Amino acid sequence: MNPLLLICLLLGIAARRYLTFPEQLVPSINWWLITIALPCLIITLIPHTVITKESLVPIAGMWCVFIGALGVALILGKIFSWSKEVIGVVALVGGIGNTSFMGYPIVESYYGASGLQIAVIADQVGSFIILSTAGVITMTLCAGQRPTAKMIIKRVLSFPPFIALCVSIVIKPFNGLPEFLETPLAQIGATLSPLALFCVGLQISLRPPRGVIVPLFSGVIWKLAFAPLIVWGVVSLTGSTGLTQQVTIIEAAMAPMIAAAIMAQRAGLQPALANAIQGYAILLSFLTLPIWHILLVKSF
Repeated sequence: MNPLLLICLLLGIAARRYLTFPEQLVPSINWWLITIALPCLIITLIPHTVITKESLVPIAGMWCVFIGALGVALILGKIFSWSKEVIGVVALVGGIGNTSFMGYPIVESYYGASGLQIAVIADQVGSFIILSTAGVITMTLCAGQRPTAKMIIKRVLSFPPFIALCVSIVIKPFNGLPEFLETPLAQIGATLSPLALFCVGLQISLRPPRGVIVPLFSGVIWKLAFAPLIVWGVVSLTGSTGLTQQVTIIEAAMAPMIAAAIMAQRAGLQPALANAIQGYAILLSFLTLPIWHILLVKSF
């Protein structure tokens, strides 16, 4: 696993504990990540993604994770009388995995270059598209206002990562941007991982926020335990190769996507809960991911 992930997270935790920082630092970093870094990353990666019939398996796996999280959020929300904001956080943060910055180095270390190619499909054509479409719709519906179809469409069409996704589709036949543009954009996109994990560390509190213990643990347990288990059952029916199935399952077991938590925070969907699910899941995933890998090695 890339030590950069853990180092940036620990630096953020240390800064929160021992340093003072501007009040607007976290919102400012989040703005950069969603508006600038993530779109640059999408534009430089997706045009080079090759889609085959086998690619449908990891894509379907990521949709299973999101739809399952949405179902869990709606069912438990009904039972425990959660607000729309809480339901939205559990669905968004528990439903979209960190399939790139955690997923890529972990998959490569476990399955090599062949596994990494499958992880790229799961991330770029799975998680990123879910974030830019279903994620934005979920965020809008749960933001505490009464959304209209026009408002939802406007939110989706004006969401910077979705715009980047559309640009990526347009330039895909040309094999992406010219190198003199793609290289600097890729470097800007590379700021997403260290900045996002540092920002997570700035907000992590080992003391869970009051009144949201059930949704907190629901989101964490779904993402790290039940989601990969259900995806395992689904992919076993596809007849795909063992490698495709293993990578899809391990990607389903990743901690939440940082951008999804940032979206929830910026929309006012219980920011403390969004950060708590994300923070606890990232820390616990350093334990759960090796366990999933051992189970997969013994089963395939």
